[in-house]
Amino acid sequence: MPPPGSPAYFAGSMDSGYGPDGAPFDALNVFEMKVDWAKPAASTFGLTKSVPTADFDTVFPCTPGNARACIDQPDTTNKLDVLSYRQRPTWRLAYRNFGTHESLVTNQSVEARPGQAGMRWWELRDPSDPVLHQEGTYAPDDGVHRWMGSAAIDESGNIAVGYSVSNGSDVYPGIRYAGRLASDPRGELSQGEATLIDGSGSQLGPSNRWGDYTSLNVDPADDCTFWYVNQYYETSSSRGWQTRMGAFRFPGCR
Repeated sequence: MPPPGSPAYFAGSMDSGYGPDGAPFDALNVFEMKVDWAKPAASTFGLTKSVPTADFDTVFPCTPGNARACIDQPDTTNKLDVLSYRQRPTWRLAYRNFGTHESLVTNQSVEARPGQAGMRWWELRDPSDPVLHQEGTYAPDDGVHRWMGSAAIDESGNIAVGYSVSNGSDVYPGIRYAGRLASDPRGELSQGEATLIDGSGSQLGPSNRWGDYTSLNVDPADDCTFWYVNQYYETSSSRGWQTRMGAFRFPGCR
């Protein structure tokens, strides 16, 4: 549990390269919510700190006139929503209290290299005066888009990120995840990538919307097992998406 009297923390991202928002620099904005249940009008919500990060790019080269038509799929010209332009992480802020420090983990879709989506992830520490502990972008140079992710951290400090994958030739929309041990070099998902399920179909038009939500959670029964939920297609269709749930854990989690 968090320390007694701790507020609830929220985080949003801002990209200086995204014109409509006019952000002065790339950062994570951390907010505090303090709820007064006896006098609700006395509750507060406000910005705690803007934490500068390394540059990241949320502007993706989508189809002109359609900001949701971005991610390529096999066997169709219909493209999927990359979700990066929303200027916010795509899953809840994951919190853990280690006693010696508190950690917050989150992620967002970005343009990792020209025309390729990747997963940007961050770990903040000591949220009352947050500092950036580590960050990275997971995007192997294989032409596969990785987007719509969610991140979590287990009781040993191991971090995992789950996400959707696709490309325009031979990778149908499917589900993968990657992770790191607490002892790995900072900023790297050094444990590599695993597949929860390969897709075998694409989402046909007219909709470009892709899920909007993924869910990676640590099982409270052992504080080590990650449960992941996302969507994929078995057969190409307009609305025939499937839901997949799976679990994994890192070796050595106490």
